[in-house]
Amino acid sequence: MLKLTHFFGRRRRKKDSDSLDGPPRFSLSLQVAASAVLLAVVLVSLTGWHLYHTYQLALWRSQNNILNLTQALSQHANDTFMQAELLLTDLAQRITHDGLDAVEQAQLHPLFTAKMRDLPQVRGIFLYDAAGRMVATSDAALPANTDFTDRDYYRYHRDHNDTQLHIGKVIRSRLSGGLILPVSLRINHPDGSCFAGVLLESVVIDYFRHFYARFVIDDDSTLMMMLNNGTVLYRHPYNERAIGSSISASPLYQQHIDQQTSGVMTGALNNHDPRKIYSFTHLQQFPVAITTGMSLNQALVDWRQDAISHVILVVIFLALLSLLAISFIRQIRSRMRVEEELRHAQRELRKLNQSLEHLARRDGLTGLYNRRHFDLALTDEFNRAVASHESLGIILLDIDFFKQYNDLYGHVAGDNCLKRIGEALKALPLRHRDRVARYGGEEFIILLPQTDAAGAREVAQRVYEAITGLAIRHQASPTGALTPSIGVYVGQPAIRDESPSRMVSRADTALYQAKGEGRNRICFA
Repeated sequence: MLKLTHFFGRRRRKKDSDSLDGPPRFSLSLQVAASAVLLAVVLVSLTGWHLYHTYQLALWRSQNNILNLTQALSQHANDTFMQAELLLTDLAQRITHDGLDAVEQAQLHPLFTAKMRDLPQVRGIFLYDAAGRMVATSDAALPANTDFTDRDYYRYHRDHNDTQLHIGKVIRSRLSGGLILPVSLRINHPDGSCFAGVLLESVVIDYFRHFYARFVIDDDSTLMMMLNNGTVLYRHPYNERAIGSSISASPLYQQHIDQQTSGVMTGALNNHDPRKIYSFTHLQQFPVAITTGMSLNQALVDWRQDAISHVILVVIFLALLSLLAISFIRQIRSRMRVEEELRHAQRELRKLNQSLEHLARRDGLTGLYNRRHFDLALTDEFNRAVASHESLGIILLDIDFFKQYNDLYGHVAGDNCLKRIGEALKALPLRHRDRVARYGGEEFIILLPQTDAAGAREVAQRVYEAITGLAIRHQASPTGALTPSIGVYVGQPAIRDESPSRMVSRADTALYQAKGEGRNRICFA
């Protein structure tokens, strides 16, 4: 700009002296053209950097979402097999105590039926003797053919002297005709001398089919449960031909799933499948892995729309810049106007990003931090406490009889109640690094860095007084007013076997202690 001003001065002086203005006009046009080219290069570079940055961000968000989905599916699978293990272990102990020789269908049928009554995933419970004959079942009567010596689960337990839960390949039931997942346990004689039989629980595949159907991401998404050796136990979208097949030959399995306990990567199961973002994890207690895949098209659909918008804007801007370069004065004025529009757009975009970031970290009802922000803050403060050998406090509180409050006064009143509690918590005289968040439902949580037990006790008392001081009427509460139950835990991350999740769990234990002792109180872990 200084050069252009200086040039304008030269041009006026030359005009006044009746000098030729060709060379200066040419130089100014060249400078404007060079400036336009430079601006175009910079704009394209900035747009390219922005698109690359948002591309990486879109991938990260998709990976994070798919990792959370994998964790949810793995927890469901772990719970299913844990229930099976507890059920079979309990039955095995009873059968071993009574003696397998004394087993009768009439004795075990009521017991098997009672055990599986609350387990919708269980098709049936079956007991086989050492010769592979079915001797007891949860069904009303034994089948006509009781010989099951050809089944893999029977052969496995016959040939392997271990009492761990065995999860076999998916098979078709001879009794119901449906696909089942055999989960079995070896039974030895009471003295442990030799093989006495097999106790089997058959888990229906439709149980996983109905559960996995809730988590469909898009038409190209893949949700899969497999054995650690790559044998598919269930795949969504449902494909019966895929069940029982193996993915152990795929590079994705060999390079990642078979080598790591968990991870996120991009690839394809085979040459015919499109590239997807895959997340996988192995269950810790059982030889099962969960894999979730999301197509890149779905992961990047929002990014593509944003990229198209940016490219269109850039193309329009470059076209306008080229047209404005025809006229020298128009170029200058137009460039200044466009630059101002760009600055305004950047300011508005920055404000929008700040607003979105604020919304992503805040709970929409109470205005407090949400659970996602709290988890991030907890991880940061935990790491800081480990490095500085400082204590870290957590206060977890729950509103007593809040369900009854909603039932009695309505959900609108319940929401207003939570808003008032949120305002009371925000009004507490806390420090800059302290964090107050809505943890879920009527639960709130407070993070107190560099706080000892006495300090945490004082803050908990202030929290209790702030909530009870609202004097919110509650006829369903024994006290006649809304009260909190508060659990407090102060840990030393650097010297104890701590983790962020364990600290929250211990605060939760203290909260349940407060509830168990009658609510309306503060308990310390």
